[in-house]
Amino acid sequence: MKRLGKMAMVSSLLMLAACSGSGIREDLDQVLNDTFDAEEDYRAVQSDLEEREKAEQLLFEETMALTQEQQGEVTDQAQEALDSADERLGFLQTEKDSMQAAEENFAEIDSVIESAEEESVIADLEALKAEMLERFAAHDEFSEAYEELIARQKELYEMLQDDQSTLQMLQEKAAEVNSQNEQVQLAVTEFNELTQQVNSLKDSTLENLSESEE
Repeated sequence: MKRLGKMAMVSSLLMLAACSGSGIREDLDQVLNDTFDAEEDYRAVQSDLEEREKAEQLLFEETMALTQEQQGEVTDQAQEALDSADERLGFLQTEKDSMQAAEENFAEIDSVIESAEEESVIADLEALKAEMLERFAAHDEFSEAYEELIARQKELYEMLQDDQSTLQMLQEKAAEVNSQNEQVQLAVTEFNELTQQVNSLKDSTLENLSESEE
């Protein structure tokens, strides 16, 4: 039986240092810090998700090691895994709500762009906006893939509770789970790469703004 895959940790925005002064840089700094603050719940559930996944993986392996004569114990442990999967869905919803709030806060960058006058500054801000929106879209794709992963895992756990399920049926469902987990890993990688790009672009944009305001 293949292992159920674990989700890679997702990256977050880097917090900014407080900015003094006035102008476009300070306005952008405020928008980015508000966006970072809105992602607090998203960051907070990462360790909870990872802990649940590790515990669920161990529980699944222990359940698969039980024999047909231990069906009662199999049923109980499969139910525990189902409860854990539902709990992960709750954590994921918290994460999604946090990211939605962050995206709403980030929309304030439009007013920063509108107040900018230099073409180079506008170009930098537009590029940062585009990259950040792509990051939010990537998180949506991750969430969709991860929800589908949990759905297939729950199907597997429910099959474990059914004493009519054969080993072949379980293996086929486990293969579906692992295939979907590969999609999750790809989505995580894409999101992490975009987060790194946003952080880099954010730093260069703020640096350029500081130079232009000197």
